[in-house]
Amino acid sequence: MANARSSKTGHTPHERVALLLQGGGALGSYHHGVYEALAATGYIVDWFAGTSIGGIQAAILAGNPPERRLERLETFWRRITWPQLLPAPPPAHPARKLINIASAMGTMMWGQPGFFQPDWLGPLPGPWKVRGQVHYYSLAPLERTLTELIDFDYLNRSDVRLSLGAAEVESGRHVYFDSSHQTIDLRHVLATGALPPAFPAIEIDGAHYWDGGLLSNTPLSVVLEDNPRRSTLCFMVDLFDPRGSPPMDLDQLEDRRKDIIYASRAHTEIENHSRMHDLRHAVSVLFEHLPEAERNKPEVAALEALGCTTTVNVVHFVYPGQAYRSSAKDFTFLPQTLADHRRRGYEDATTALRDPRWEEPLPAHLGAVHYEVNEMARESVDQEPGE
Repeated sequence: MANARSSKTGHTPHERVALLLQGGGALGSYHHGVYEALAATGYIVDWFAGTSIGGIQAAILAGNPPERRLERLETFWRRITWPQLLPAPPPAHPARKLINIASAMGTMMWGQPGFFQPDWLGPLPGPWKVRGQVHYYSLAPLERTLTELIDFDYLNRSDVRLSLGAAEVESGRHVYFDSSHQTIDLRHVLATGALPPAFPAIEIDGAHYWDGGLLSNTPLSVVLEDNPRRSTLCFMVDLFDPRGSPPMDLDQLEDRRKDIIYASRAHTEIENHSRMHDLRHAVSVLFEHLPEAERNKPEVAALEALGCTTTVNVVHFVYPGQAYRSSAKDFTFLPQTLADHRRRGYEDATTALRDPRWEEPLPAHLGAVHYEVNEMARESVDQEPGE
């Protein structure tokens, strides 16, 4: 697999570069902006992982050669939006939130072109109903869109890896469809975004699957737990911020509830993984210091397999949202609002990439490091001269 190229040094110490995209509906256009900045800086991603809208975009990116990826993403977002006849006020204008909510209500009534449409018989019981097919909307438009935008032959034969999170309905297990050990097709991409009760479960080989965001909205574990381990630079893009203020009204309450439910548990996962990874590093160092005679003992030789010297650098973006944020933020597909999300993603990533601290070698005792882009931005402001 191709390695990433750093804008500062022209190379990187990482064996692979992963891009992890969280679920979040219309907020996913923020992913578009972040990827646009990564591509412009010269990073070559060779592992895409995602859930829900993040999984759909990950599949589009993995299912096209690098030179076509941005064009395909742009086509996707254009296909799934209704035309905007009149410009909306800027983000800070009091009317903008109301316009967004009105747009979201239209989505609930009529769906989105190229994405989903109302299925008036979907919620009704009846003898014609197939198990798992209770729903409000049909994903038939998305099937047509993805069939055109994803080259599944390319996806399954290339060196680029794709991982899609889903929830198995029968067992309640969180699973990953992964191109490294199975053939990915349209069903797997639909399954990662089949959020109930809006969409029907997707049947694959006799099992039914829903949106992976029900169990884990950020596909971080698939990278941290991968085996065999390889040194990885991981760009993780979250759409829901776990930190926030107590709500002042019902709309803020629902907005905050979504943030808490769907935000990643990145800090806990990375802390746990760091402890294990640092222990593996210590085991490797200990084994290297043992005399040859001791290393050959069966009970000691097993230690070598437990140790490793790989590293994981997690660069973490969290979208803070816009001034007009509301509880309808994840299903507001107003083109101007989607453009706001994309622009903010591009700006956040471009700013972070000017100072890629993750390209510096790690101390020998560290195995995993978490770089919070929001915190890094605050630090740079605090350190500006004259402040």
